[in-house]
Amino acid sequence: MNKSLTTTYSASHSNLRSLLIIRSLVLLCQSALLFFLAGQDISGSAHSGMLLITVALAVITLLSFWRLRRDWPVGDQEYFAQLTLDAVGLTAFLYLSGGANNPFVSYYLVPLVIAAAILPRTYTWLLAVISVGAYSALLYFYLPLPLFSPHAHGAVGLFNVHIAGMWIMFMLSVGLITYFVVGMAATLRRQEQATVEQREDQLRNEQILGVASLAAGTAHELATPLATMSVLLEELMETAATVTDQSDYQVLQDQVQRCKGILDRLSQTARMTEAGELQTVSADQYLQQTYEQWLVQRPEVTARLSAYSSGPAPPLRVDPTLSQAIENLLNNAANANPCDIQIEIRWDEQKVSIAILDHGPGIPADIINQLGRPVVSATGSGLGLGLLLSHATVNRYGGSIELRNRTTRGTCATLTLPVPEHD
Repeated sequence: MNKSLTTTYSASHSNLRSLLIIRSLVLLCQSALLFFLAGQDISGSAHSGMLLITVALAVITLLSFWRLRRDWPVGDQEYFAQLTLDAVGLTAFLYLSGGANNPFVSYYLVPLVIAAAILPRTYTWLLAVISVGAYSALLYFYLPLPLFSPHAHGAVGLFNVHIAGMWIMFMLSVGLITYFVVGMAATLRRQEQATVEQREDQLRNEQILGVASLAAGTAHELATPLATMSVLLEELMETAATVTDQSDYQVLQDQVQRCKGILDRLSQTARMTEAGELQTVSADQYLQQTYEQWLVQRPEVTARLSAYSSGPAPPLRVDPTLSQAIENLLNNAANANPCDIQIEIRWDEQKVSIAILDHGPGIPADIINQLGRPVVSATGSGLGLGLLLSHATVNRYGGSIELRNRTTRGTCATLTLPVPEHD
């Protein structure tokens, strides 16, 4: 694994919460033992002491859960103190209930495994010394409990109560350790995934910044030759010998004016993006307007726009870059097959989704999951840069783009945008 992506476990709110949940389960088992002993008419100072220890640990656990609701950071010292509390509390409970003969003695392994996964080596070794020392002392110093005598028999039929208790505690320890380790593994995978996504976002933003700088420079350089071409075309139209020549020059003039309009919109978009200006518009009206503007640019396309939601459309806060992102997806569909493109709009109180379905050849399976990422293999389909920019724009709005091949033929691109919260 790349060294920069290596993540280690550490003391945190989530890990402390997991420890407290495990302790709560152990306290429930200890409470069940106390109820069982009470039913067997086994009472006295030892029983009262075990009850007091269980209640004290329960109170500390509740206070620790309350502490987790605060923003105070969880340090290694605090986590070690919590694990030490488990070891000390277990030692006191075992001293009053048979010492090392009590099946609960195997629980010493659980805090030790957790410490090895969470804490630095020094704390782990220190807890190991405490656990081994406590276990060793309980071999000689304890108050005997007949129930856990190796020769005692109880209500478990032919099984010795001590052996049955050892089996139950072993299963409990295995379950707790597995639960904690699986949870930590899931946390590690999430952290690694977040790190990878952060690096991809950073690389994508660097590439987009490079593209934006190149586009700005290109737009500035194109302004002068386009102005010169416009002047020359006007002069040629005035001196044209035939109507056909004038018509051809007029077509060229229209194309030059269109290019100038594109550059003007590019400059306006850059200014609005830099100033952070957003317009609040109705989702259906905005999408209808974007759709109509795109049709003007692609007259060879046949498309249908349909809305499948009832009730008023929610508002969206937009800038011109979002229209460009939607038009990129529409152009990809038109480039695949300009006939019978379907645009389906749906909305609710939380989100607005736009599904663009075409009847093209689809996207190769080996690159469909890579589209929109910083590095995409060249396929000649023109999907790379446009989708990269579209993903960046939609992500900036808190939305997402999903691409999938349809079951019959073609591609479905779904753009989802969150509805902004009302002020």
